[in-house]
Amino acid sequence: MKIGEYQNLVLDKFVSFGAYLKDESSNKVLLPKKKVPRASKVGDSVKVYVYNDSKGRLIATTDKVYISAGEIAKLKVKDINDKGAFLDIGIERDLLLPYSEQKKDINIGDRVLVYMYVDKSNRLAATMYFKNKESVAKVKNSTIRTLEYEKNANDVYKIIKHKFKGHLIYTDKTAKPKQIEEDFGVSKISFKKSIGKLLKDKKLKITEKGIFLY
Repeated sequence: MKIGEYQNLVLDKFVSFGAYLKDESSNKVLLPKKKVPRASKVGDSVKVYVYNDSKGRLIATTDKVYISAGEIAKLKVKDINDKGAFLDIGIERDLLLPYSEQKKDINIGDRVLVYMYVDKSNRLAATMYFKNKESVAKVKNSTIRTLEYEKNANDVYKIIKHKFKGHLIYTDKTAKPKQIEEDFGVSKISFKKSIGKLLKDKKLKITEKGIFLY
């Protein structure tokens, strides 16, 4: 089973917390319940991205990920601790950029160009030293930004649905940046783009009284 890559796996069996997928060698990986495609059944082929969870176990997702192993991309720094910097790749698990793999000092919010690889412990990691890497594919910044806005739009939709019961008393034009940051954790520009996408997808409507989900 390939870590850090998209692959088509066969749905082997359902469990209460998701479904197990298997490859041609019968290696299995868990696909969490919230990521299992609707109406899927045993024997179906499911395209997933495989990565390590916080305990090093393999886990699969159907989400769109910004980078795969063997690729170079400019990623946003979400956090920094004693191990290094953690980069946003579009899923719950962030990508570690160890201090030993950093060419310069970086800060939270920076965007850094990195190469993703599988380290000796079979975990995904990033490095800023990639000139000598073979078969490198560079992910376009525009592609990552598009995926980021799609992810943000999905998050905004969920927050409106669950936190605000499907109705916001303000719109993307009337809301203050501070209010958006407090409610959604994103900038006003990102919020406006997310609302624009949701409008295009016909998932909400805007009136003088605010934003409503369909």
